Amino acid sequence: MVNCGNLLKSALVAVMLVAVAQYGSAAEKLATCCKTVTNKELHEPILGYLVQRANPPCVQAVIFQTESGLYCSQLNAPWVRRKIVEFRKQKAQATTPSSSSSRLLSIITSTVSPPSSSSFPSSSSPSSSFPSSSSPFPSTFQTPAEESASEKNE
Repeated sequence: MVNCGNLLKSALVAVMLVAVAQYGSAAEKLATCCKTVTNKELHEPILGYLVQRANPPCVQAVIFQTESGLYCSQLNAPWVRRKIVEFRKQKAQATTPSSSSSRLLSIITSTVSPPSSSSFPSSSSPSSSFPSSSSPFPSTFQTPAEESASEKNE
């Protein structure tokens, strides 16, 4: 009887997980689905984009992410390709300074002398203020999730 009870509980948990997974994917599709598009040009800075394929009720579109929200644009509108090219150029330029800033940071940190023992308690060491990762600062050039999804679709 004990084994039957455990088996029943396991089956119930499995059914719940499947139901939650199905609901989650349906909610995600509804949240990112364009049912209509515009050919009106955006004048806001673009933070990311996603190309959506037609899959009823969703239509073929480019979803642009801006600070004010998401915009569903017509894929073949004349300005869309230009905006995507501009966005990619800005993204490429934004990733270049990160390597030079890392080099600059390593130069700065290697030339700084450690503080005297009177400045900090003896339990502290100068290196303890930095994380052990390769760069002491998080990257400021990370892209939003929608952008990484757009790269998968290219």
